Amino acid sequence: MAKAVSNSKRALATLLLAALASCVPRPPSPTPPIGGFPADFPSSFYSTVPREDAFRIVPSRSKLTVKVYRSGPLASLGHNHVIVSREVDGFVYLADDMSKARADLFAPVAGFIVDDAAERTAAGSDYATQPTASDIEGTRANMLGPKLLNAQQWPFVVVHVVPTHVGPESTQVALSITVRDHVATVPVDVHWQRTGSELTMETTFNVDHVTLGLEPFSTLGGALRVADQISLSVSITARTAR
Repeated sequence: MAKAVSNSKRALATLLLAALASCVPRPPSPTPPIGGFPADFPSSFYSTVPREDAFRIVPSRSKLTVKVYRSGPLASLGHNHVIVSREVDGFVYLADDMSKARADLFAPVAGFIVDDAAERTAAGSDYATQPTASDIEGTRANMLGPKLLNAQQWPFVVVHVVPTHVGPESTQVALSITVRDHVATVPVDVHWQRTGSELTMETTFNVDHVTLGLEPFSTLGGALRVADQISLSVSITARTAR
């Protein structure tokens, strides 16, 4: 009889533990965007860390700005270009030990906006002249075509970020950018601020086409071409799932 009672107690304890475990909130699987995540994107990692430390980027409040410049003897015949993405998505893990923090983000290249009039005005005097609709369409076609981003085969630009030196509000990071099948790692400074459940991050840096594994567009035997150096600015707002 004593053995039967003991077994009953153990069975009851097991049931209680199972019930309690089922009440513990589990990190939700990240909701994929409409177009899905890029292949092999590590979204599942962010469901394994504390929810209060995992931030999801808010695309509507984030922006990637790319500035490319004209070059060559006939540069005056061309335009500088402003390319913007408002579809930046992904995650940031702000660990208590900041050396273990990381971020993973991506932008679908088909969503890149070329030479929006308001963006050109905001970019300053180097963008004072507005290209024609035909010029803009030609620039976009070249950018997404097989010689540059090859959007049909490589629909995303993907970025992985790890800190290398942590400051109170500015962190030097190694930014690994995957464009097509090429990965380029560049050091940049990121300014960030956390306010409750919201995180903002900003950075501006220069990189060249060669580093990204790209060949600048060129015509007229190189007399009119895109300059090798590119300017990139990233502004991100992210929120925790809480």
